[in-house]
Amino acid sequence: MASIGHAEHSWSPNYRRHMDENHLNGVSNEDMAINLLQTQLELSLIREDFQDQLCELCQAVNRHLDAMNLEVDDVRAAYVKMVFKDNKRKKLMYCFGIVGVVSASVVTYLVFK
Repeated sequence: MASIGHAEHSWSPNYRRHMDENHLNGVSNEDMAINLLQTQLELSLIREDFQDQLCELCQAVNRHLDAMNLEVDDVRAAYVKMVFKDNKRKKLMYCFGIVGVVSASVVTYLVFK
């Protein structure tokens, strides 16, 4: 395996010091590479778990929104039913009013003819 301690890998100002400390502690480049791969695997598993949880959360939010939309639809339907019911009464009263006025006019016409 190629050595990692070259200058082109010194992306951190303390890189060389960390590398020296690792070698003094008995940590080889292979051990660090294995640890890095394990960390990457764990991160991908965490990311996958996070995406699953996010998907479940989105589904739960959508279920709640659908339930709320159904409630809103029920309220709208009840309101429309109430308005049309009231309008039927108003139309009926209006018709009775017109019939009453026309009847009174006809009776008045016939009486004073």
